[in-house]
Amino acid sequence: MRFFKHIIYFSILLVCPLISSGQQASYSINGTVSNPEIKSLYFTESSFFNNVKPKVQKVNILDGKFNIKGDFNEPVPVFLSIDQDFKKDPASTKQFILDSGNISVLINGGLNDALISGSKAQDDMQRLSSGQAPYFEKLNQIGKDAELKSQSGISPDSIAALYRIPFRDVNRELLEFQRSFVKENPTAFASLLLIPSIAGSKFNFFEADSLLSGLSSAIQNSSTAKLVNDYIDSEKKTSIGAIAPDFALSDTSGKAIPLSSLKGKYVLLDFWAAWCGPCRQENPNVVNAYKQFKDKGFTVFGVSLDRDKKSWLAAIREDNLNWQHVSDLKYWGSEAAALYKVSSIPRNFLLDPNGKIIGRDLRGPDLLDRLNELFPLKN
Repeated sequence: MRFFKHIIYFSILLVCPLISSGQQASYSINGTVSNPEIKSLYFTESSFFNNVKPKVQKVNILDGKFNIKGDFNEPVPVFLSIDQDFKKDPASTKQFILDSGNISVLINGGLNDALISGSKAQDDMQRLSSGQAPYFEKLNQIGKDAELKSQSGISPDSIAALYRIPFRDVNRELLEFQRSFVKENPTAFASLLLIPSIAGSKFNFFEADSLLSGLSSAIQNSSTAKLVNDYIDSEKKTSIGAIAPDFALSDTSGKAIPLSSLKGKYVLLDFWAAWCGPCRQENPNVVNAYKQFKDKGFTVFGVSLDRDKKSWLAAIREDNLNWQHVSDLKYWGSEAAALYKVSSIPRNFLLDPNGKIIGRDLRGPDLLDRLNELFPLKN
């Protein structure tokens, strides 16, 4: 997953042409430095893969000029930095994605403000960044407004209620922009990098298949595309649109209860634990949803990641969790948690009567909103 955090970080930056897998192309970076304090630089060729060690070379500046040449198979993230470790001082680092051709770097002041030209990757980067900027500005303004409300003494719950829908709507707009960008730019490397982010934002990894197949053959044959595809395949098992993997665990009396025994109802598969503070805070919201919709064909299947049975049973009583509960009392070694790739809790999956996953991580009012869509009020 760390790989995809790295990919998503760069996915908001640029677009670039892709060289077919296995076909090398050359690049030439010509730099002009007018800042006399910069006498040498480090050029780091990184990768979107975690297991590839960065290549670092020192670049000497002679009479205000430098040149870096090399070959590569497909676009990779690169860094020009003052320090050998580009992560040490981000303010003295210039990052971009390497592509083929002649690239010019003009450094008049600080390295971070260097101008990159002659690279389609950088031109497309500005187009993508500019396209996303209005959405990020809106999200940033919502955050500032919420902070002002907090400073004025308004409660966190009230602030959440006030800004939840505007925040959700802007994120939806951003997602639609990203989807459109991918579809309209099939030869753009950034389209490939955006796909895991798009899929992850809505937990729909089947949609990612469609987006990936719409990219050019050159991109689809790249090493990065193979990794993206492997990641998508690994997430499909618990993606929205998938049939929920079945399992059976012991209930509070020791009887094995399969998840599939609840088919025919909408089921919230809820992973939680007595020792989990955020889970206990969320429980009243689940109780509220259960009370409102339990007579309409909705129920909850609680899977505890506890290891102490007494604590588990006590939490059920204290929080009034009056639905089916199961656990193998194996803590993070829970077989059900492993099956659903649960690495943090609370975590939930909403299943339709056929056992298909139709929602994930629905909390607080989001759960009620979804259930109201499924069970609209009758006049």
